[in-house]
Amino acid sequence: MIGGQNRTWIYLTTAVVLFLIWSNSFIAASYLLGGERPAAQFTWDGLSAARFAPLAPICLFYCFVFRRRQCLELLRRYPFRLPIAGLLAVPAYNLALYYGQQHGIPPPVAALTSALTPLFLLLFAAATLGERFTFRKGTAFFIALAGLFTIALSRGGFAGLPTFGLLLAITAIAPLSWSVYTILGKAVVGASLAHRSRTTDGVTEVRENASPLDWTYLTIGIGSLPLLAALPWHGGREMLALRPGGWLALFHLTVLSALVGYAVWSWLLRHLPASTVAFFIFLNPPLTMFSKLVLAGAFPQLFVFQWVPLELAGSALALGGLAIAIWPGRPPPAVAGAG
Repeated sequence: MIGGQNRTWIYLTTAVVLFLIWSNSFIAASYLLGGERPAAQFTWDGLSAARFAPLAPICLFYCFVFRRRQCLELLRRYPFRLPIAGLLAVPAYNLALYYGQQHGIPPPVAALTSALTPLFLLLFAAATLGERFTFRKGTAFFIALAGLFTIALSRGGFAGLPTFGLLLAITAIAPLSWSVYTILGKAVVGASLAHRSRTTDGVTEVRENASPLDWTYLTIGIGSLPLLAALPWHGGREMLALRPGGWLALFHLTVLSALVGYAVWSWLLRHLPASTVAFFIFLNPPLTMFSKLVLAGAFPQLFVFQWVPLELAGSALALGGLAIAIWPGRPPPAVAGAG
């Protein structure tokens, strides 16, 4: 029991670190798209291409040089699921998100839209993976959602909500794409499907599910190919003109957030229910706001921060909902055996 509890806390701590990285990716993107004090260094489509084009050869080299047999088996088993997952995780997610950010969605609100992912995943996981929609998860979701709504009200109150309608709807394509990608990946690397078996001529062959790293890098590699093809026209020239701060922001987006972050996400899905992992996305808005505060204090010439009390109240609610969702429950009482 102690070992199981320790493993749970390892998973939860890893998830917190992952979302600390991911929450700062909204700020890095804002910096590159002109949402902070420096001028824009990319357009929304150029940043998408610049972020993932370098990852296509890196990920595919890993897959077909070091993990050739396993990755060819993945392609054989999932000829449609795998490329669809890659297109959802890379171009669909990033183009929608960066379009919204370049056209006026600030980093905390962009992080707010990402918190739609738990709603999508709760529904998709219950419908396709058989995960239970428990009363506790439902209560936690609505508490966290109230926090996110409070954060949204901080941007102009009720009168300001409709003005962002279409832009938020476009940006919301990003969490919808990520949710479907997560469900597709969970079915491949999830712990609930730890082994597959096949019987041929009386011999049963037991095959383990795909490695999270194989699945992640294969989907990134395939999903990044359209952006690699577009790089000469979208993002390539901007990369050549980047200043050191721009390269640092792009490194955060490409290496830490994508190359490392996507793999950690798939690893967490192997050990935790998809709907539980998704609740950590509620960390994005408060962590983004906190990081923005720290960066604006340390580098006021680069970053802008506005102190909004409603954002603090909403962040507290979002964190409260997250705590309810992930706090380990009491184990069921042991039942004494007869005789």
